[in-house]
Amino acid sequence: MHTLKYIFFILLITAVALFAAKNMHTVQVHLFDWNFADYTLQVPTMVVVVGSFGFGFLVAWFFELFPRLKLKATMRRQDRKIESLEEELQRLSPPHAPAISKTAIPSTEE
Repeated sequence: MHTLKYIFFILLITAVALFAAKNMHTVQVHLFDWNFADYTLQVPTMVVVVGSFGFGFLVAWFFELFPRLKLKATMRRQDRKIESLEEELQRLSPPHAPAISKTAIPSTEE
């Protein structure tokens, strides 16, 4: 699945780069400051496209970061719980008890 994701990502970057390279003419970008003064910049279309793509990538990564961190914290908490339960099991089990496996259980068929 990761390979498919990387292939798709490489194709997307290639498509954006080709689109940006074919559109090298300049465009006007209108910006506002806090006083609502209008600023106009002349920038190549490539800068606008690649900048928008990069900004969108960062926003998507930022919103994906929190669930991933939450999942990692949950996994660490569960690992600690498993370790404590295993220690408790070792402490509570008799010292000479044989391990019981599914194959050691005799069948009741006659």
